[in-house]
Amino acid sequence: MKKIIAICLLFAMLLCNQSVFAADTVDNISITSGCSTIDGQVPFLGSQPVLKNGKSFILYEANTDSLMYSYNADESLPPSSLLKILAALIAIEKGNMTDVVTVKGEVLETLDKDAAVIKLVADEVVTVQDLLYGMMVGSGNDAAVILADHILGSQDAFVAELNRYAAELGCTATNFTNVHGLHDDNQYTTARDVCRIVAKAIQNEQFCEVFGAKYYSIPETNKSEARHLSSQNYLMNNDSVAAYFDERVIGSRTGVANDRTRNIASVAQVNDMKLICIVMGAESKFEDDGYSVKVYGGYDETTKLLDLGFNGYKTAQILHDNQIVIQKSVIDGSSEVSLGTYTGAYAVVPDNMNENSLSYRYIDEASLTAPIEKGQKLSTLQIWCGSVCLAQRDLVAFNDVSLAGTVFSDNAEANRDFGFIKIVTYVLIVLGIVAVLFVAALYILRTVRIAKARRQSRRNSRNRRRSR
Repeated sequence: MKKIIAICLLFAMLLCNQSVFAADTVDNISITSGCSTIDGQVPFLGSQPVLKNGKSFILYEANTDSLMYSYNADESLPPSSLLKILAALIAIEKGNMTDVVTVKGEVLETLDKDAAVIKLVADEVVTVQDLLYGMMVGSGNDAAVILADHILGSQDAFVAELNRYAAELGCTATNFTNVHGLHDDNQYTTARDVCRIVAKAIQNEQFCEVFGAKYYSIPETNKSEARHLSSQNYLMNNDSVAAYFDERVIGSRTGVANDRTRNIASVAQVNDMKLICIVMGAESKFEDDGYSVKVYGGYDETTKLLDLGFNGYKTAQILHDNQIVIQKSVIDGSSEVSLGTYTGAYAVVPDNMNENSLSYRYIDEASLTAPIEKGQKLSTLQIWCGSVCLAQRDLVAFNDVSLAGTVFSDNAEANRDFGFIKIVTYVLIVLGIVAVLFVAALYILRTVRIAKARRQSRRNSRNRRRSR
């Protein structure tokens, strides 16, 4: 009887799943064995150490969502002033640039005395825009605390929003404890999480303007003459140090951790390629006095990573929207089925790529059996370049395939009738299965009762013999 029930259940499962061509869920190999998304575990250019200075690196192409290079990308490190990237984005999304803000003395007092500032004073009147550029171009931690207090009412509320937003972006290894990035033992992030934040931020046009600004002037206020701010990021501004200037860089943010290592998050563009480069934990070299800088850590490393990404590579569309990829025969079908993808795919590829550079793999491929409905998922397509999976997409039927001898009419009423008959047929089959299971259950119950009665009868007989 158990065998009968098992067969009935198996039959029901087969009816509920017409296609044996593909499973409903396939692991996204383009992430676990490829370079798709920031989470890609096999970057296009690998994960071997190529730089001598720095603890953690990421190189990511934003237009194609492709991870090009990573090294120790998930190592927990202090964010330093890279925190200001997310702070700026939140201020832009939630604030009004023309709002007038009166600087609170008690908020300024929360800063350490040696924190970098743009010298705001109590009761000074500035705009949100002035504070935003003061924080980003002038690296003013005083601008950061005043801005946070104004946007959400307190620094604590702003910290909570920083963490909420980061978690929403998938930053699972990040915790913020203040609004400016000054050192705290409980404050940490990773290069991968910073890359997530930058990738989101550069989708905002206003953020990009602030992120790429070299100069900004805060007009004269009630408490100060005009302030003329100049970025100290040498990738963008060559006024004082020309050696690191890189014209490809369209936005960048630096930060120095408590151990004097440098973090740099940069965005660079050449033609259609937009690279996000994260360098964390790079050491600077100092003169004998221990203070004057001989070599600034992080700048050379950023340039080398950008060279690695831009030289010899390009972006390309490797799959088009609504593209038919392959045609397959159908068992008992009236015609072949065209398989394709609704969503296209872009990737980073070598400059010299040709039609033989890419290979296609069809996952869970098996025989197709009619009937098949247009839009039905039948398989999974993977596109590989050498040993790296660039993209993965669902393969769906682009046409209906009826049973041989059955014709799908263009007449809508006829198609509705066919669909109705199909539904009724399935309902009847399911009801039949339920009935079989019900009868089987009754049979088992009856068998159990008879067996129980027989055992009781035998016990009664033995009792009677003993009583004699």
